[in-house]
Amino acid sequence: MNTSVKANDYQLIYDHLLACVQQEHPQQVIERFRALFIMGYTYPDRHVQEAMDRIVTSSNASQNFRPFVNRCCHILINRWQSRPLLQGAVPDFLAILETQVSMPAAGLSRAPIVRKLRLLLKDYLNSEAFQKLQRMVQFLREDAQDTSQILKNSDRPLSTLIRRYPYLYNHCLVGDETSPEELRHIQHYQHQAVQQFELNLSQYLTSEFRRAQGHVNTPTVKNPTLLTPEELKASVQHFVGKLDQRHTYRDLANHFEQRLQRLKSTRDFRDAFFHYLTDTIPDVGRGRFRQKFHQYLDTLPAFQQAQPVNEFTIVRTCSQTLNYLVVDSAQNPNHLVFIDLLNNIGTAATIGLLLKVVLVSKKVKPYLEKRFAILFNHYQSFSRGKVRWLVNCLEHFNIANVTHFGKRDFSFFGRY
Repeated sequence: MNTSVKANDYQLIYDHLLACVQQEHPQQVIERFRALFIMGYTYPDRHVQEAMDRIVTSSNASQNFRPFVNRCCHILINRWQSRPLLQGAVPDFLAILETQVSMPAAGLSRAPIVRKLRLLLKDYLNSEAFQKLQRMVQFLREDAQDTSQILKNSDRPLSTLIRRYPYLYNHCLVGDETSPEELRHIQHYQHQAVQQFELNLSQYLTSEFRRAQGHVNTPTVKNPTLLTPEELKASVQHFVGKLDQRHTYRDLANHFEQRLQRLKSTRDFRDAFFHYLTDTIPDVGRGRFRQKFHQYLDTLPAFQQAQPVNEFTIVRTCSQTLNYLVVDSAQNPNHLVFIDLLNNIGTAATIGLLLKVVLVSKKVKPYLEKRFAILFNHYQSFSRGKVRWLVNCLEHFNIANVTHFGKRDFSFFGRY
């Protein structure tokens, strides 16, 4: 049975839920949501139930139901989350959604509508929008948790580490239904987290340097990363030190930028870009990667025929290169090239390769962060111990990020 949705059906339900969540106890509201969105046949308000039936049985329900139910969830969660005494209702509400699979059957007259409703709800629960909602709730709840205990437990899912990586926030937490209040909270914590990591890293490296110089009274500072002290030292030296005994990453990027001024065509740019990225790659696995990467560049539309180099070509080439090196999209999360690089040249050198791309065009930095977010989302339910390789990548990028785009000068630590 297909019906037409009335113009105000969606708004009627939004307004109804908003009124309920402002006036009723959270448990009453949760039961209302359960009756309307899960049971499908026990809702006490006839007008609301009829509006829901029209939404569920409309011809475009498969396209419109996800954003509709997502907004309904946010209406309730935003209200509860903004009031400390009601925040406990949020996990209870999510638990009801996540365990809705074994609901009793409806009577014969409503069975088709209820069956359609539950299929639509199941589709939403499998969507990126719902996963983003779950991550947001986790993120907000961890404000009051002891994060040191979370970090010590390698059996906890990867998603519990989201706070460590502020460059993932915009892609893992923010969605169409993120409220202005939530967005402000995220942006505030993002700014705070970047500054705090910069400060912690600087203090740790200064402390370690002074201790290495024999200053025995230097207070011990906690390692701000999930890397070992040896890995952390090597990472910092890699990102701010000299790659080839002569040039840092920033030096190489500056030289390439100067060379760009003299390039006459996109084919010249292709060759220069190829050598810029690959000439400092460690020898292990270098030949095979260089061959395949060159073949990939040849397939890009910008290089099919010679034409002048412009900013669009540079940005487009950099973003397509990141697709190739890390992961293409959430719909096609193939990252075999990335895994091969990690196995053959190591984590620091692989992150360094990505850093080179970003230093050519800082406009693609959010695009690289999005690639990491795709991998984070793909593995979010895995225990941290099982995706240690990805945790290491995220930690190394944290270091590369603050040493090249932060406000502090870390160049001194490339020499000790």
